[in-house]
Amino acid sequence: MLYTSLRELADEIHAGIITPPELVAETLDRIDALDGEVQAFLTVIREQAMRDADQAEREQRTGLYRSPLHGIPIAIKDLIAVKGERTTAGSQVLAEHISQEDAMVIEQLRKAGAIIIGKTNTFEFAYGPYSPPTRNPWNYAHTAGGSSGGSAAAVAAGMVTGAIGTDTGGSIRIPAACCGVTGLKPTYGRVSCYGVIPLSWSLDHVGPIAHSAEDCALIFDAIAKYDPRDPNSVSGPPTSPARSTATLIGGPEGRGPLSLQGIRLGIPQESFYAPIDPEVRHAWRAALRVLEEEGAELHDVELPRPTMDLYRTIQRPEATLAHTQKGWLTEKLDLYGESTRNSLLAGRNILAVDYLQAQQERRTFSSSLRAIMQRVDAFVLPTLPIAAPLAEQAGQDITIDGVVESATVALLRMTMPFNLAGLPAVSLPCGFTKGGLPIGLQIAGKPFEEATVLRIAHAYQQLTDWHRRPAPVE
Repeated sequence: MLYTSLRELADEIHAGIITPPELVAETLDRIDALDGEVQAFLTVIREQAMRDADQAEREQRTGLYRSPLHGIPIAIKDLIAVKGERTTAGSQVLAEHISQEDAMVIEQLRKAGAIIIGKTNTFEFAYGPYSPPTRNPWNYAHTAGGSSGGSAAAVAAGMVTGAIGTDTGGSIRIPAACCGVTGLKPTYGRVSCYGVIPLSWSLDHVGPIAHSAEDCALIFDAIAKYDPRDPNSVSGPPTSPARSTATLIGGPEGRGPLSLQGIRLGIPQESFYAPIDPEVRHAWRAALRVLEEEGAELHDVELPRPTMDLYRTIQRPEATLAHTQKGWLTEKLDLYGESTRNSLLAGRNILAVDYLQAQQERRTFSSSLRAIMQRVDAFVLPTLPIAAPLAEQAGQDITIDGVVESATVALLRMTMPFNLAGLPAVSLPCGFTKGGLPIGLQIAGKPFEEATVLRIAHAYQQLTDWHRRPAPVE
């Protein structure tokens, strides 16, 4: 199973080459062998996963094949409710919390026949771009990124072929870039947040992490659905079953190079992404040449650059409100970790007028971005200005091309603009540093055009093999 794509596993299950129980047993064996070092999982759901696998096999024998996810083990960030299992959000505040129902995304995965294999590590309440104690499978001394670092590390280490994460300022794309896998943040509201512990209601997204854009498309097709229980849920454009996202990105067979003839790609000015590590710049420019050779048109664009203050003036009071409404901030304050507690308390100090002004500035920024997108189909830029920093540098100042910057700000500043605007964005590997760490490429598109950003990513991955290189975890 190691580094076999989800699509390939789905084909093998459908053809009877491997059964769901065999796949789940192999998955559990690999988790047992590797997770002591990687520490991607908080909870492994063994007995129920085997029962669900047996059920999937029985269904297939009777002719019921639910989807390409039928019998496929999927890991779930421990911010998302799975009925009967602990949902701790990586915090002592919820150390003994047992979910009473499935989140919407879990309901959809079960309908598609997927097997929930376990809950993955996250920064406490997803309030940081790291995920201690999860270690980066490419180099244990480096962070796996976060806050969906457990999900990304589980995929990178070959423990699962697909996982679910959440993304408020970059928390799917940051760990995807750090761990050399592919992660999709959908359009805001495309995937329901019902049953997901909130960080910031107007910025939170749920999405897939896998080895490839095609695999992310298969998972996205299963989980994207309007949900009246989520007040921010939206319906995407009508798409017939024969024209799913996975079909749109790769043709009926989902195979072979895909021409990008006529696709217009916006390349932001240096002031948007600087400072940037020279190795990251080189890998990004090399990726642009690959896309251009496949037919894409490159257009320089001037992107407005939102500040971290703008982002935090929206995110912090929303997080504080969510924890206050749950009663956690008043009843369990001492159980929070220091970083999360300080951030939540800081949210109390942001005035309503400042929050409203930030929302107004956000609308102006989003409108500007969408206006620029009238001229291009997608933006292409690095996911991060650096490769995964050392774990000991988490939250510390680092130097990027001679400029001193907070590591936290560095990890967030090129991903959070697309949370503010609610646009779909995918991160995929586009190279490695001389030290062997993955480098991420980010593609952001128009609202509801997940198929477009995944199509561009898929075409790139048909022409390169960065996403197929295994992490050295054996």
